[in-house]
Amino acid sequence: MHIGLSWRSLVTSVLVGLAAAGTAQAQEFLIHTNGDSINAEIKSFGRGKLSYEIPGSSSASLEFDKVETIGSPEDWDIELTEQRRLFGSILPGTESGTVRIVTVSDTLDVAISEIVMMTNVNRSLWSRFDGYLELGFNYAKANSATNLNFATKIDYRAPKWIFGFNLDSRLQDQDDAERFTRNQGTLFGNYLLPKTWYVGAFTQLEQNQQLDLDLRFLLGAVGGRDFIQSNRVEWNWLVGVLSNREEYTGLEGTTSAEALVGTRFSWFTFGNFENDLTSSLLVYPSLTESERIRVDFDISYRQDLFGDLYLRFSFYDQYDSQPPSGANDNDFGTSIAVGWDI
Repeated sequence: MHIGLSWRSLVTSVLVGLAAAGTAQAQEFLIHTNGDSINAEIKSFGRGKLSYEIPGSSSASLEFDKVETIGSPEDWDIELTEQRRLFGSILPGTESGTVRIVTVSDTLDVAISEIVMMTNVNRSLWSRFDGYLELGFNYAKANSATNLNFATKIDYRAPKWIFGFNLDSRLQDQDDAERFTRNQGTLFGNYLLPKTWYVGAFTQLEQNQQLDLDLRFLLGAVGGRDFIQSNRVEWNWLVGVLSNREEYTGLEGTTSAEALVGTRFSWFTFGNFENDLTSSLLVYPSLTESERIRVDFDISYRQDLFGDLYLRFSFYDQYDSQPPSGANDNDFGTSIAVGWDI
């Protein structure tokens, strides 16, 4: 017959008592599966990893399946599987692998494996930014072919809003051939709704010499939902209506209306061999030009190297069913880039 509590239950019980003693004495902490308790500032939780920082030390991360419980008196925006979103503080769970989420109206026991994302609502302004920088370069001596690409993404997360900016710039140059450039910049803002729904607006500027496109200016409203969220897979869809202003080389500018139907999918792993496969498909049926459809497809594979450095392989394809006379209807390309998480 087993008498008394196990060491894990004892550790958890002590932490529950400490957390219940009052927020004045509450500390953020996490517990490894080996029973070690660590006092640390919890930064975030996402894609299967808990990020934290020990005072006087550097930041680190731990896979969710190696965390027994966590606690934090701060206010958190917590996204769970099955399209649930909660706002509240966190107490250690009464059982291994669980936490207690304290909201304004209720207290819920939740398995750590159900947590998809945690964002600190009380974070400082600077700590709410997230993003990356990427730079790729390729040179072939045979024909002096040079390919250069630069990409960056910056997101700002507020309790009810997400704002973001994306930039992708590519240059291709070689002997006895015309130089081609492709530039695309997007600015967006999304308002977060219950059940992982969102509505928002975006604007995009695009230039592509391969398609004889001097300028495309998009402005529109969108709405969508995260259809699947887990610690392995993310899948969402979106729809929208937008205005499209286009200027092609040697032609007068035109303005049209388009619909937008799109989906994004991401599969990722964590641990000693972290990688990420992400793709997006955006379809733009014209509402004012008969039978015209534009399609943008992107897919990339990311392999983490060490620290915040990673390597990304990407492919894009753009198609227009009715380009101007003499212009190409399709453009595609690949790139290899080294990136750094901001």
